[in-house]
Amino acid sequence: MEEMEYLELAQSRHAVKKFDSKKVPLEEIKDIIKTARLAPSGINIQSWHFVVIDSAEAKAALLKEVNPSNHEQIETAGGLLMIFADSQYAERLRLISERGSKELSSLDMERFTQRYQAYVNGFDAEYLNTYMSITTGLVTMNLLYAIYDKGYKANVVLGYKRTEKINEILKVDKKYRPELIIPFGTSEETGNPSFRLGLEDIMEIR
Repeated sequence: MEEMEYLELAQSRHAVKKFDSKKVPLEEIKDIIKTARLAPSGINIQSWHFVVIDSAEAKAALLKEVNPSNHEQIETAGGLLMIFADSQYAERLRLISERGSKELSSLDMERFTQRYQAYVNGFDAEYLNTYMSITTGLVTMNLLYAIYDKGYKANVVLGYKRTEKINEILKVDKKYRPELIIPFGTSEETGNPSFRLGLEDIMEIR
């Protein structure tokens, strides 16, 4: 994507919290996820896990765990994704080495099967938690831009009970930690630009 196209995309991305309920085709959702997964991640861990919430039953059960103020956007969304984070890093590295065995160089194979394994096995709970959260943030931004690039609008929902009850409702392995809910779809709303601090407030030169 050229620089101006990216800038226009970034400037057009505003949170939208009410959609027109037109269903987003599954193939388009798959395309969005294919783009999102190109996000960077430390040691290429790719610890994100996407769940497409497609059935009315799953959506209704999920709503019971979501703050009432966020219900409308989930109820009217034409597409609904939940991002989880894989907490089993050593296992994830093994999966990458297995799936990528025909494409990875011998050096990369050594990294995923030995060096990185030793590295993640040294993580304490706090460091793992931080690593998972940062990786989720990276893929979420990619996901949002992929959604808007397809002509849809979206929001990020943080207001819900972030417990293993979510895994039970969606029948998702508990090694995956629930992170964010992303309702998206078509909407007549455009969203409003948010105030941004200037460089003098967010940048330093040393």
